[in-house]
Amino acid sequence: MTGRSSHEATERPTIQLLVHGDNDRDALEVSLRERYDVIDGETLHPADCYVVDEQMVPTYRDVLRAHKTEVHPTFIPVLLIQKEGSRGTVPLPSEQNGDGPPLIDEVVPAPVNRKTLFRRVGNLLARREQSVELSERYEDVQIRFQRLFESTNDALFVVTPTGDEIIECNPAACDLVGYPRDELLSCSPTETIYANDRERFQSFLRDVQETGQGSTDDLTCQTNEGQKRQLEVSAAALEDSEPSSIILSARDVTERTEYARELELKSRAMDEAPVGISITDPDKEDNPMIYVNEGFETLTGYSDSEAIGRNCRMLQGEATREHPVAKMRQAIDAAEPVSVELRNYRKDGSQFWDRVSIAPVRDQDGNVTNYVGFQEDITERKEREMDLQLFKNAVENAGQSIFITDSDGIIEYVNPKFEARSGYTREEAVGRTPRILKSGKQEGEFYDRMWQTILAGDQWDAHLINRRKNGELYHVDQTISPIANDEGEVTHFVAIEADVTNRRLRKQKLEVLNRVLRHNLRNGMNVIEGHAAMLRKALHDEELRADVRAIEDRSAALSSLGDKSATVRSLFDNEAATQTACDVTRLLTEVVDELSDEYPDAMLTVSTPDSLHARADDRLKTALAELIENAIVHNDQSTPEVTVTTGSPSEDRTGEWIELVVADNGPGIPDQEQETIESGEETSLQHGTGIGLWIVYWTISLYGGEISIEENAPRGTHVVLSLPQGSVDSSPRIAPADTH
Repeated sequence: MTGRSSHEATERPTIQLLVHGDNDRDALEVSLRERYDVIDGETLHPADCYVVDEQMVPTYRDVLRAHKTEVHPTFIPVLLIQKEGSRGTVPLPSEQNGDGPPLIDEVVPAPVNRKTLFRRVGNLLARREQSVELSERYEDVQIRFQRLFESTNDALFVVTPTGDEIIECNPAACDLVGYPRDELLSCSPTETIYANDRERFQSFLRDVQETGQGSTDDLTCQTNEGQKRQLEVSAAALEDSEPSSIILSARDVTERTEYARELELKSRAMDEAPVGISITDPDKEDNPMIYVNEGFETLTGYSDSEAIGRNCRMLQGEATREHPVAKMRQAIDAAEPVSVELRNYRKDGSQFWDRVSIAPVRDQDGNVTNYVGFQEDITERKEREMDLQLFKNAVENAGQSIFITDSDGIIEYVNPKFEARSGYTREEAVGRTPRILKSGKQEGEFYDRMWQTILAGDQWDAHLINRRKNGELYHVDQTISPIANDEGEVTHFVAIEADVTNRRLRKQKLEVLNRVLRHNLRNGMNVIEGHAAMLRKALHDEELRADVRAIEDRSAALSSLGDKSATVRSLFDNEAATQTACDVTRLLTEVVDELSDEYPDAMLTVSTPDSLHARADDRLKTALAELIENAIVHNDQSTPEVTVTTGSPSEDRTGEWIELVVADNGPGIPDQEQETIESGEETSLQHGTGIGLWIVYWTISLYGGEISIEENAPRGTHVVLSLPQGSVDSSPRIAPADTH
């Protein structure tokens, strides 16, 4: 692989891109193709100039160095795209040591300014052309050299080996130091190109004579007006003279050096700033971050390698509201500064309140090149404001469950009673919506009416059924009140819920017992009175004896009803212990054994695991016995069949549950009875005919469970009992209340 010869100089220069990122490579290629032929590929091709970024230097360092050495003294320029904020991972020309030409000849900082890119590439190609001209001395060396010497943009000086005299100079050299050519040739280099630092200059020249070439950015020239200018100098020995003269190619890098110092200072200030700072590149897809400081890393938990290349929205999450996000988006689209406060998330998932300020960065033409963002953790201030507004002692210590949401229904505060009743901690509830309590027992119209009411600024009062975190159901009386700001805009909603589960169950018990005892006993007593009147007329009549038996049967039924009333009363003597574990398999075995003796004609089958535990106590036995006996007594088959099995819980049920399915081959439960039990209410027009199923309903409800009734094809009924699963390691069962 060799450099291009002079006869190719009239062609468009070729530039090979050795750039890692597709987007960066494409952007550079689009810019450079206006003037040059651009080569892209993983293999090094012959080219007039190579553009390489820092990430690709390790890959191409050896092959580039070998290529440059091979074609030396022909100049093969390598332009480095230096990453913004770089810590100097790639040696610059002034930092490169060793034999042979330097690896890097020019540096352009990222993000690349198009004008700067063309200037630097143009300069490099001019230098390359210069070197080609110098290396082809057999083609009229003096003419070619002079033409290049005069036309190059770099300041060129030819000096004696000792550096005591300037032999030749070009117009650019005259412009640099501010002397006419004749006057400059008569000046001592001490007065111009090395500004009285003779020892350093001569040391540099000796190095050039030994190696044939060299470069340095450590020389300072002095202009005719007395100004000191920082120079970047490349030098080569002219071997056609004895002793060899030395040609110096000098560039004024004063502004670039000062800019580099200023950039370093700003970079250090940004790195050490106590707030999070990020810079994004809108020219790249999705406006990714290209820089983050240590404050950003500390605030968010993301390292620079994890953050760079991603959009700042990675900090957003479930609790991040759309309004401030939309405000930021609109400002960025309009290229305007903006400040917002919003909830963001750290890498570990924790939330924090973030004050975000974003401002566009423009170039000298007014075009937006970047966006700089400042992020400040204002969590403490926001929490203090919220505490002053919301966290009053009366609310914290209230006996009712209270939670507060924003206008979108996002929970911002819950009190301790909410945590105790719902099972959700404050950390689990805040940032979510009250849908976490949704039981599915209310229709969609219920929530539509609720939102219409509270969004209109009116108070909402309702009774509903919630579901705890562990899946248990509980009844509440709920009041929701809107909170408006000074402008009348609804900003929050406060909800107060009273747990009325036990009260509802007791009310049902009283209503049913009142109906049963008042209706059934009154009818029974009427029967007793009628037959008693007949007994007074004819005690020895055989028919009267049958009437006596009827009286006895009815009395027995009334006695049984009284027993059930006592059972109901006992159900509510004690609350269900939340950590009680009940061996359901044992209870079922006892119930089946007892009922098999009492009803020998019935076929009872139990199919459950050897050990099945529910979070209940021995009062569950009463419900199981009542349910199975009801299936036997009300069965119209010659052989009543009752089967108890374990069912699979519903997939959408929260927590761990067990389901017991009691199936029979009887005539089925009347629709009116089924609707009454499943709705949990009796009315004057719709009520049950007995108390047995109510005993089952109350018992299962006592443990936070559910009962559902389904038809069993081709005949019979499926009654499904859903109960929270208990652990065998739970505390001992509480003793059942006395039912006698």
